[in-house]
Amino acid sequence: MIALAWALLAVQILVTGWYAYRLTRLEHHGAAEAYPTRRAASALIAVCVFPLPALLATDAPAAAWGLWGCGYIAAALVYAFADTLRDVPSAAPTATT
Repeated sequence: MIALAWALLAVQILVTGWYAYRLTRLEHHGAAEAYPTRRAASALIAVCVFPLPALLATDAPAAAWGLWGCGYIAAALVYAFADTLRDVPSAAPTATT
């Protein structure tokens, strides 16, 4: 069961990193589909909750709990960054003729 907890923690870190990369690489066009914060929020919440049952069911070491906490905080920061960028006006150059 502890191996499952470590595997789910690795998935948590990988998914959080993937969303961080994806949300920072998107062009800011001001459109709702440019920053899919609603989908990102549900995915980040789910990926943070999945390791909890495995951590609670076993005598998980402090390192596992610490990694879970770091992943949880990182997911919250990724979402906050994406939500903030959604409100920033577009910096795309406009063509003037």
